Amino acid sequence: MKTFTEGYKKLLKDKDEELEKMFKDTNEELKEAIEKERSEFEDLEYINLALCIKLRQTNDEIQEAHHELITEVVDEEDEKLRNLSEEWGEDAKNAVKTALEEMNEFNASGRFVVPILWNFEHGRRATLKEGIIPHVKHQINNLKRKRT
Repeated sequence: MKTFTEGYKKLLKDKDEELEKMFKDTNEELKEAIEKERSEFEDLEYINLALCIKLRQTNDEIQEAHHELITEVVDEEDEKLRNLSEEWGEDAKNAVKTALEEMNEFNASGRFVVPILWNFEHGRRATLKEGIIPHVKHQINNLKRKRT
């Protein structure tokens, strides 16, 4: 019986050594895989940072181009404006020039007419206090009258 237990202990010891070696190998493989993933993750962070910087630069360029469109100046030497000035006078030319500048300022993307409230006394766009608030109050009063 003594040889049997000694043999069994030796067998268990051999199995433990094999398992320990297997665990060490697996542990090393996992460490290598983790390092590889970590380096790939750092590469992705670098790429993400580069893309964010590129996006910001592109947005800045777009904003500059948009600002240039808005601040477009009407050419005084334009042939159509000169013909208009000769045919209808300086007042008509100035009115068209003002209209073009306002279309560029308030709606540069499409150059289509946008309805706004106008202060004719001062020849400019009406402020909230001058036009919009009294207009809304008038509309509310009209609604109240219709209900009663």
